[in-house]
Amino acid sequence: PYSFSEGETVKLKVNKMTSQKTLLPVDYYRLPFCQPEGGPKMDHENLGEFLAGDRIESSPYRINMKVDMFCEQLCITNLGRGEQKGVSPNKMVRAIRKNYHNNWIV
Repeated sequence: PYSFSEGETVKLKVNKMTSQKTLLPVDYYRLPFCQPEGGPKMDHENLGEFLAGDRIESSPYRINMKVDMFCEQLCITNLGRGEQKGVSPNKMVRAIRKNYHNNWIV
């Protein structure tokens, strides 16, 4: 356990995305989410996470302890083509339809 001081930066890390519809996990950055400057870096906390197949990586999100924050734009990204009849859905639409959800670690 670690005690944070007021205003101290708290890392928000991302892990693989999972779904209750499918057992296949998906790497968080395989979808077009905003990435940290210089690209995501692996950030395993312990051997157990590595052995469990967790893909814990850095994120661009900034959080400070006990500091009220408002919405900030991290980046502009292309989520893929819109849905069209007769055209296969893009990665983001497929992930949503398969009920994938993000796993964040604070």
